[in-house]
Amino acid sequence: GITQPTISRSMQKLEAELGAPVFVRTRTHWTLTSVGEVYLEGARQAVAIQRDIYARISDLANHYGHMITIGLTSERGMQMFSAIYADIHERYPDSVFQPVEATVEQQNRLLERGQLDIGFQTIGKRKYKTLHYETIMIEPFLLCVPNALAPAASGGLAGDDYPYVRLSDYKDQVFTLVKPSSTMRGMIDDLFLNAGFKPRLLFDSVGMRSMQKLAVHGQCCCIIPRFYATPSDAVRYYRLSDGPSEWEMCAVWNEGRHMNRAARDFISIAAKYWQTHRYAE
Repeated sequence: GITQPTISRSMQKLEAELGAPVFVRTRTHWTLTSVGEVYLEGARQAVAIQRDIYARISDLANHYGHMITIGLTSERGMQMFSAIYADIHERYPDSVFQPVEATVEQQNRLLERGQLDIGFQTIGKRKYKTLHYETIMIEPFLLCVPNALAPAASGGLAGDDYPYVRLSDYKDQVFTLVKPSSTMRGMIDDLFLNAGFKPRLLFDSVGMRSMQKLAVHGQCCCIIPRFYATPSDAVRYYRLSDGPSEWEMCAVWNEGRHMNRAARDFISIAAKYWQTHRYAE
């Protein structure tokens, strides 16, 4: 909503104040100078400080009229947000809860820059000392096997009680696995390494639900988080005994950042959603 001449005047004023150019300008592209990079980093820190101050004041004044940005993964993160939004909006009608669809690593970069208040992540390790991690739940990975490939009358249906199997028992089967860039894929690759074989891949998928549906139609085996173990008489689910086969779902924010009551309540409502979800469509 800002016109180009207004931006140009603002940039000219800023560069006059700094006594140095902020951008290197060409006909087709602008890039930051070293001065611009320093200024941008300082501006990000200033905005983060302002957000923190406003969060503290909102608790003292018992008034919640500011934006809270929330990092969510594309599939179930957005599903969770849609499911709980009416509840949190009713409690805090003056607050804006802004979803930001992002991968775990994208969330971490935004958190580091102060551009995200909360991230919801599933992780194998707590990698960053500058971030605070609050556990929501521990979620196991499940091997999803078409009935034709499962041992007779064994395996679990959708629910909480799944027998353990060795991944090596399925070394001759075809698998569809989550894409290599995902957090989960590195953990799955370690499971296959511990099992002593490299899987035959149908393809790498971007969607857990797509993988589960392929197994339902007898096309392959797959490894999915328990959330996606939806009810079907066509597949069986197993826990894996080949090594660590679970990850941690966390709410994540910058260490030292004040989380006001509206943000804390959002986390509590989200945690209840995950902890009581029955892993159905």
